[in-house]
Amino acid sequence: MRDPEVGDRIDQYHLTELLARGGMASIFKAIDSESGAAVVLKIPYLQYESDVVFFDRFRREEEIGQRLDHPGIVKVLEPREKSRMYLAMEYVPGQALRALLRPGQPLPVSQALEIAGQICEALAHMHAQGVVHRDLKPENLMLTPEGRVMISDFGIASSRGARRLTWAGLSHSFGTPDYAAPEQIRGKRGDARTDVYAVGTLLYEMLTATCLGTP
Repeated sequence: MRDPEVGDRIDQYHLTELLARGGMASIFKAIDSESGAAVVLKIPYLQYESDVVFFDRFRREEEIGQRLDHPGIVKVLEPREKSRMYLAMEYVPGQALRALLRPGQPLPVSQALEIAGQICEALAHMHAQGVVHRDLKPENLMLTPEGRVMISDFGIASSRGARRLTWAGLSHSFGTPDYAAPEQIRGKRGDARTDVYAVGTLLYEMLTATCLGTP
């Protein structure tokens, strides 16, 4: 087995485009041969697939994503069968919030408040399900052409009642520092207030054009 490439077929999915390569996984756009719909596959690099803690974290991300059902949250799909470790998600056309943020160019107040409001609506659903995202940032917030904001990437999310998982290979286990709440910086797990803190930071960034998380 090798790391996948564009043109490969994984179960019912045909990989058509490489969208991104992260520290631990590649993100592909793919076509579901059964439905014809475009989807996104998050596929870990082979070097991580045999790590027990990484596997548990990845499985938890999938379980959390499949449990949540809200128009402001990217839906995690359930493939008919899986021959290897990957995450299948709905494809969301549009761009990340980061693409709208420019130094010295604040967003209009009405637009910033609309974006923040939509994030809060999705968080209300998430928190009611006992899930804390813990890594809200512009890169994990998709804006569709219709103006819908959708939260993605539950890689370090926590779920009520689930045991805590730690692994030295996850260098961003406490979230992105610019958006992380003080308790995360101190190494604590955090709760719903952790996400509220991140929303406040995002709103500040949108209204002041002080771009955080960028070089």
